[in-house]
Amino acid sequence: MSFIPPVNRTPQELITELRGLADIHWETIWNGPPLSGQGLDMWCAQFGWTPTQFEYVLNVLTDTGGRMTLHAQGGSWAPVQSLSHWVWGASADSAEGNPQVLAEADRVWPLYRDAVSSVLGEPVWEGAWDSSSFPAGVGEYAIPKEQDRLEEKDPYHLAYWEAEAPGALVSLRVTPALGTADGSDPGVVNMKLRVYPPPLEVGRP
Repeated sequence: MSFIPPVNRTPQELITELRGLADIHWETIWNGPPLSGQGLDMWCAQFGWTPTQFEYVLNVLTDTGGRMTLHAQGGSWAPVQSLSHWVWGASADSAEGNPQVLAEADRVWPLYRDAVSSVLGEPVWEGAWDSSSFPAGVGEYAIPKEQDRLEEKDPYHLAYWEAEAPGALVSLRVTPALGTADGSDPGVVNMKLRVYPPPLEVGRP
């Protein structure tokens, strides 16, 4: 799995992004955008977005300064399977710093989890990598098998919400890069918000 450089949006900025999504017409999102050109610009403008990259995936800049990605299977344009937003990240200069990186993820996790909860209410499920009640999956994202999850601490933290508005499933998770948990490489952790369309088969604890 590839990782972008760590992003650091504040919990308040995450709240602002979520409130901006609350009034979006999600059926239009899930049906997918038109191909690049004037039609794409107009399609994005109705949501307050500006397209910034539209090869394989559509990246947009929101009117509040956030960056989001619309994912469709196989690099196609429609239907859109999920929308993602990088929230926070941290990295170590060497493997010796990995425990500090994971400790920092532990520290900030409740701040961002509570930010989402302030908009969407309490999560349906929330837990850390060593929880015995992990769901089988959230949206299109399959949780690694138990042995892999415990060895790689992936997801390191996970929470999801079933939102009445926008009528979608929202997940927040912290994912460590390979080599972070076992100290074989300098550690990297990233936190991502993801929105999935209903209906969904969601594994429950």
